[in-house]
Amino acid sequence: MDVKVNISTTQYDEHSKVDTININTLGTMYEKNSDTYLVYKESDEGVEVTTTIKISKSEITIKRFGGTNSTMIFEKDKTHISNYRTPYGLFHIETDTKHLNIVLNKNKSMKIDLDYNIKVNDIFSGRNKICINVEI
Repeated sequence: MDVKVNISTTQYDEHSKVDTININTLGTMYEKNSDTYLVYKESDEGVEVTTTIKISKSEITIKRFGGTNSTMIFEKDKTHISNYRTPYGLFHIETDTKHLNIVLNKNKSMKIDLDYNIKVNDIFSGRNKICINVEI
Protein backbone atom coordinates (compact mmCIF):
# COMPACT_ATOMS: atom_id res chain seq x y z
CA MET A 1 0.00 0.00 0.00
CA ASP A 2 1.16 3.56 -0.66
CA VAL A 3 2.09 5.56 2.44
CA LYS A 4 3.40 8.96 3.54
CA VAL A 5 6.73 8.73 5.36
CA ASN A 6 8.11 11.37 7.73
CA ILE A 7 11.54 10.79 9.24
CA SER A 8 13.26 13.08 11.72
CA THR A 9 16.87 12.27 12.61
CA THR A 10 18.81 14.17 15.27
CA GLN A 11 22.51 13.44 15.51
CA TYR A 12 24.68 14.43 18.47
CA ASP A 13 28.43 14.12 17.89
CA GLU A 14 31.20 13.74 20.48
CA HIS A 15 31.75 17.53 20.45
CA SER A 16 28.10 18.28 21.40
CA LYS A 17 27.28 19.46 17.89
CA VAL A 18 23.64 18.77 16.98
CA ASP A 19 22.38 18.19 13.45
CA THR A 20 18.75 17.50 12.51
CA ILE A 21 17.52 16.12 9.20
CA ASN A 22 13.85 15.83 8.20
CA ILE A 23 12.65 13.74 5.28
CA ASN A 24 9.11 13.77 3.91
CA THR A 25 8.50 11.34 1.08
CA LEU A 26 6.13 8.73 -0.31
CA GLY A 27 6.76 5.04 0.08
CA THR A 28 5.28 1.57 0.04
CA MET A 29 4.46 -0.61 3.03
CA TYR A 30 3.72 -4.34 2.91
CA GLU A 31 3.77 -7.45 5.09
CA LYS A 32 5.78 -10.61 4.49
CA ASN A 33 6.27 -13.58 6.86
CA SER A 34 4.83 -11.67 9.86
CA ASP A 35 7.23 -8.73 9.32
CA THR A 36 6.33 -5.29 8.00
CA TYR A 37 8.43 -3.66 5.29
CA LEU A 38 8.67 0.03 4.45
CA VAL A 39 10.36 1.06 1.18
CA TYR A 40 11.05 4.63 0.07
CA LYS A 41 13.45 6.63 -2.08
CA GLU A 42 15.45 9.70 -1.12
CA SER A 43 18.32 11.76 -2.47
CA ASP A 44 21.71 11.53 -0.74
CA GLU A 45 24.13 14.16 -2.03
CA GLY A 46 22.34 14.19 -5.39
CA VAL A 47 22.23 10.41 -5.79
CA GLU A 48 18.96 8.49 -5.46
CA VAL A 49 19.02 5.98 -2.61
CA THR A 50 16.39 3.30 -1.94
CA THR A 51 15.81 2.52 1.73
CA THR A 52 14.08 -0.63 2.96
CA ILE A 53 13.13 -0.92 6.62
CA LYS A 54 12.20 -4.36 7.92
CA ILE A 55 10.15 -4.12 11.12
CA SER A 56 9.99 -7.20 13.33
CA LYS A 57 8.58 -7.51 16.86
CA SER A 58 11.80 -6.62 18.65
CA GLU A 59 14.16 -5.26 16.00
CA ILE A 60 14.37 -3.23 12.83
CA THR A 61 16.78 -3.57 9.94
CA ILE A 62 17.53 -0.59 7.70
CA LYS A 63 19.04 -1.30 4.27
CA ARG A 64 20.13 1.45 1.89
CA PHE A 65 21.05 0.94 -1.78
CA GLY A 66 22.29 3.51 -4.25
CA GLY A 67 25.25 5.88 -3.91
CA THR A 68 25.85 4.26 -0.53
CA ASN A 69 25.05 0.71 0.54
CA SER A 70 24.51 -0.29 4.14
CA THR A 71 22.61 -2.62 6.42
CA MET A 72 22.07 -1.61 10.04
CA ILE A 73 20.29 -3.73 12.66
CA PHE A 74 18.71 -2.18 15.75
CA GLU A 75 17.72 -4.31 18.72
CA LYS A 76 17.23 -2.82 22.20
CA ASP A 77 20.23 -3.23 24.53
CA LYS A 78 22.27 -4.96 21.82
CA THR A 79 25.27 -3.92 19.74
CA HIS A 80 25.50 -4.79 16.04
CA ILE A 81 28.39 -4.25 13.63
CA SER A 82 27.74 -3.71 9.93
CA ASN A 83 29.35 -2.31 6.79
CA TYR A 84 28.73 1.03 5.12
CA ARG A 85 29.96 1.12 1.51
CA THR A 86 30.46 4.55 -0.06
CA PRO A 87 32.22 5.79 -3.21
CA TYR A 88 35.09 6.69 -0.84
CA GLY A 89 35.51 3.20 0.61
CA LEU A 90 34.15 0.72 3.12
CA PHE A 91 33.47 1.75 6.72
CA HIS A 92 32.54 -0.38 9.71
CA ILE A 93 29.56 0.85 11.73
CA GLU A 94 28.82 -0.17 15.30
CA THR A 95 25.33 0.57 16.63
CA ASP A 96 24.35 0.19 20.29
CA THR A 97 20.57 0.57 20.60
CA LYS A 98 19.40 2.23 23.82
CA HIS A 99 15.71 2.59 22.98
CA LEU A 100 13.44 1.05 20.35
CA ASN A 101 9.67 1.48 20.34
CA ILE A 102 7.48 0.26 17.48
CA VAL A 103 3.77 1.08 17.38
CA LEU A 104 1.72 -0.38 14.52
CA ASN A 105 -1.89 0.77 14.66
CA LYS A 106 -4.93 -1.13 13.39
CA ASN A 107 -5.33 1.37 10.56
CA LYS A 108 -1.77 0.41 9.47
CA SER A 109 -0.23 3.73 10.48
CA MET A 110 3.05 3.27 12.31
CA LYS A 111 5.49 5.10 14.57
CA ILE A 112 9.05 4.03 15.33
CA ASP A 113 11.24 5.74 17.93
CA LEU A 114 14.90 4.77 17.90
CA ASP A 115 17.79 6.00 20.08
CA TYR A 116 21.27 4.55 19.56
CA ASN A 117 24.97 5.22 19.90
CA ILE A 118 27.00 4.94 16.71
CA LYS A 119 30.69 4.53 15.92
CA VAL A 120 32.08 4.69 12.39
CA ASN A 121 35.59 3.18 12.25
CA ASP A 122 37.68 5.45 14.47
CA ILE A 123 36.56 8.64 12.72
CA PHE A 124 33.16 9.36 14.26
CA SER A 125 31.14 8.53 17.33
CA GLY A 126 27.88 10.00 18.48
CA ARG A 127 24.27 9.41 19.34
CA ASN A 128 21.32 9.35 16.94
CA LYS A 129 17.62 9.69 17.62
CA ILE A 130 15.25 8.76 14.81
CA CYS A 131 11.48 9.14 14.71
CA ILE A 132 9.67 7.51 11.77
CA ASN A 133 5.98 8.22 11.20
CA VAL A 134 4.05 6.36 8.51
CA GLU A 135 0.52 7.32 7.45
CA ILE A 136 -1.80 5.85 4.87
